[in-house]
Amino acid sequence: SWIVGFGVEDSGLEERRFPTRDELDRAAPGHPVYLKHRSGHAAVANSLALAAAGITDQSPQPPGGHMDRDATGRLTGVLREKSAAAPIEKILPVPTRDRMKEGVITAGRLYASAGITSVHDAGAEARPDTYRAYHEAVAEGRLHQRVYAMIWGWPGNHLYLEKDLGLRTGFGDERLRLGAVKLFVDGSIQVFTCAFYDPYITLDTDSTRANPRGVLQLTPNELNDLVVEAHAKGFQVALHAQGDYGIDVALDAIQYAMWKAPRPDPRHRIEHCQCVTPEGLRRMRRLGVIGSFYPHHSWYWADRHISTFIGEERASRMNPMKSAMRAGVVTVAHSDAPIAAIGDPVFGAEPLFGIWCAVNRTTRAGKVIGPEERITPMEGIRAFTINAAYASFEERLKGSIEPGKLADLIVLDRDPCAVDPWEIRDVQVLRTIIGGRTVFAR
Repeated sequence: SWIVGFGVEDSGLEERRFPTRDELDRAAPGHPVYLKHRSGHAAVANSLALAAAGITDQSPQPPGGHMDRDATGRLTGVLREKSAAAPIEKILPVPTRDRMKEGVITAGRLYASAGITSVHDAGAEARPDTYRAYHEAVAEGRLHQRVYAMIWGWPGNHLYLEKDLGLRTGFGDERLRLGAVKLFVDGSIQVFTCAFYDPYITLDTDSTRANPRGVLQLTPNELNDLVVEAHAKGFQVALHAQGDYGIDVALDAIQYAMWKAPRPDPRHRIEHCQCVTPEGLRRMRRLGVIGSFYPHHSWYWADRHISTFIGEERASRMNPMKSAMRAGVVTVAHSDAPIAAIGDPVFGAEPLFGIWCAVNRTTRAGKVIGPEERITPMEGIRAFTINAAYASFEERLKGSIEPGKLADLIVLDRDPCAVDPWEIRDVQVLRTIIGGRTVFAR
């Protein structure tokens, strides 16, 4: 039977590296093992898992990904990005609809404790059981959060195109709504796969030097075709892009699609938008592209970004939320769960913790990075509320406490705009109300 895990954090291990296939072989003899990195952009597999997927030492490097090898050319088991891991992902046991349903219901209870009333699910796998699990959980009254479910549009998994039912972004109701088509442009800084103009300052293995500036998961032409197709059909498009080069490629695709098939107010999004340049922000403003930022990076990984990945100067420009607001870009913040998790003492997903990160921009080692990009607590609140509602075309329905809007609100023990900025992460959620009904009380 398979052993499958998620959340490997190499920086948290004593060796400060991924385990190898041989170490996993010894730890779990007789079982195929597949462990995903916390970022979701890399994994490590043991020999049985590699063999089951037909991956051998002679396998070529996949476009848009990388399989690490040791000095002799033998695979170490580390697979970077989806194209490298796809052969294993395709043969993994698939969770049942009931299991997924119970999972989202459990997550909903955790989210209620953190004051979360709505969710943009950017990881909803494009298969029917995913959406049925959500629908049943809502219909049974067991999932209280309002869900904007995005659709993965990975090549070879075009459910939204191949089985087009005419449903588009916005279909649904105030409880469960069809969201954007989610596409991946580049990868993750933490596994050296974000696409940059300048190279990473160090690399963890010689084998990754094949891509010293990271990787694009699709060629620009492939991305253009996918974005044009989704845009022309009437979908919002959410593009995962973090490196400065990856973000520019994403903006090129959006601009091309809007020229090729003009339509009003598509509200396309850049997800993470971590190392966008000033010119990139100006382009976003002109194109009406929303910047969805992940402010937690300044706490979680910024020390390693400085020492290992991109250096202090580039790290100080990560998540330029203040510059985005000044440029007139609609600025949203997100937690990237399950990369982060409610209650995790280091990788917390609570919105108040995200606001704390954006307001303080302080690393775990206590270093302030890019203080000019700090935002105010109220700007942080807006990024998680009314701006997020705008990003799902729902700003007239929710996102602020006004007559006529949904009665989704939370009660806190202190005003995050009045406490010392360092104490924002300690503010407690006392009550969470969705649709006028209390779903959590402390």
